[in-house]
Amino acid sequence: MQIIQQVKKQLLFNRDQLSYFHNLSEQNYQRSQQQHLNNIPTISDEEKAIVNQLQQQGIVITSLADLGIPLTPQVLTDATAIIPHIAKVLPSYKNQYLVKASSELLLRYPSLFRWGAELKLLNLVENYLRLPVAYHGVYFRRDLANNVKKKTRLWHLDKEDRKMLKVIIYLSDVCEESGSFQYISKDLTPWIFDKLKYNYSQIAEEAMEAIISSYYWKSCIGKSGTVIIIDPASIFHRGKVPVKSERFSLFFDYTSRIPKYPYFCKSCCGIDELVKLSQSLSQTVKNCIFWNFKLQQEYYQKQRFI
Repeated sequence: MQIIQQVKKQLLFNRDQLSYFHNLSEQNYQRSQQQHLNNIPTISDEEKAIVNQLQQQGIVITSLADLGIPLTPQVLTDATAIIPHIAKVLPSYKNQYLVKASSELLLRYPSLFRWGAELKLLNLVENYLRLPVAYHGVYFRRDLANNVKKKTRLWHLDKEDRKMLKVIIYLSDVCEESGSFQYISKDLTPWIFDKLKYNYSQIAEEAMEAIISSYYWKSCIGKSGTVIIIDPASIFHRGKVPVKSERFSLFFDYTSRIPKYPYFCKSCCGIDELVKLSQSLSQTVKNCIFWNFKLQQEYYQKQRFI
């Protein structure tokens, strides 16, 4: 079934590369941005500075303290409680490079999901995207200290949308040897894209270095509590292989509600979990979680039995 789904997505992706579908999609995107212009929420001057830097550079490195999201103290308490649970999980197959917290753990510690749904953060994301926000949830990651080089440890661009945001919180101190998040500056990305004739596959370290020296690869190092806000569709990036120690982190994912390739978008957990996690949230926030027709239909169906 998984292979069939992958083939289906690839066929849809190939179709959407055709000029007719591409042009139609871009026209709809630009029209939607124009129509939403007067509905973009007001944010503080500090938040405007973050958005401006994202527009120019595609990345901002800050801290939980400076970001000032209300649920932060609870998230830090809950994350500290979760770490022992996933720290003892053994890899279940050869070449596993990542362990994620289960849906059951997310339900036990709902502050993690709800931190990413805080209106202060959603408004910042909306100011960057210039469109209504789709919130895809949170991933609690433990990146294993091994020599596995695959998937997100290879250079790539995310392809779900034209503009996206990921918010990454380091839950452990991260240095060059403990899985630092790496990126190549936004101004070099179009040149690399053209040089590689890039088709959204992963790029091995050796292949990228043949194009551009590792001198230009920038590592995000920092103490626990460091926050990286990045548009992963606009700059090449990867997670460097941890060798000295494992990396614990939270990843929060956002796109617009009209993503370029919606079939590549996925929520962090199933509809039952999403309904439970969103029960105390406002309708405005729920609209970000249940952002497409399918999710809305499933949500209302579940509500009938609550």
